[in-house]
This record gives sequence, structure tokens and C-alpha cells, in this order.
Amino acid sequence: MHQQLCALKDILRSITQLEEAIQETYHISLTEAMVLCAIDGGCRYAHDLADDVGLSPSRLSRIIAGLERKGLLEREQNREDRRHWQNRPTEKGKAILLHMKTEGIDVPPALESIIGTSPH
Repeated sequence: MHQQLCALKDILRSITQLEEAIQETYHISLTEAMVLCAIDGGCRYAHDLADDVGLSPSRLSRIIAGLERKGLLEREQNREDRRHWQNRPTEKGKAILLHMKTEGIDVPPALESIIGTSPH
């Protein structure tokens, strides 16, 4: 059990390093980056996003609002069901996503085997 806890400690430290690198490079949090990537991958509605990214609806709502304030995301009410809003990246959000795809993200060594390191 001790080895597992130490491995988890290293993973958590590495996730913090990854978040700091994303924040420094793209000026968004790791969670905001995950939400943008999920939206870019076709997950456009909040209920799908919450499941895909693993966030509570209230936390996701705050993340979406923050991405809107930063000009990275825009929302549009669904014409067929006005209770739902479709999220999509703005041009600025698309530029960040493109940069992440082409340049990649510096992944700490402890996470390389878990998430891979290829930028493409």
C-alpha cells in the first residue's frame, strides 16, 4: 500500500506541474483545457460535458462561464430544445486548441506512460 500511495503522490505532483505548464503557456487551467478539448471533440452540451470531463454540473457551469469571460467559448441556445445551450470554441479558443494539437504540452515524466507524449 505504501508504494501505491507514493506513486499517487508522484502522479498528483506531476498533474500539478502539468497544470502549471498549461497555465503558463495558454493562460487557462487544466480543467478549462479539458473542457475545451471535449467541446472540440464533439461534446457540445453541458450534460454530455459533465459526464465526459467528470465534473459536477455546478463546477462545469463555473468553468464554462470562465471560458466565456476569457473569450474562448461561446454559447448558443438550441433551437429545438430551448432548455439546452450548445457550447463551441470561439476563434481564440480554436487557436489555443490548434496550438495544443500542433505544439503539444510538456508532459511530466511520471505521466508520460499514462497519457502519452505525442503532440499529434
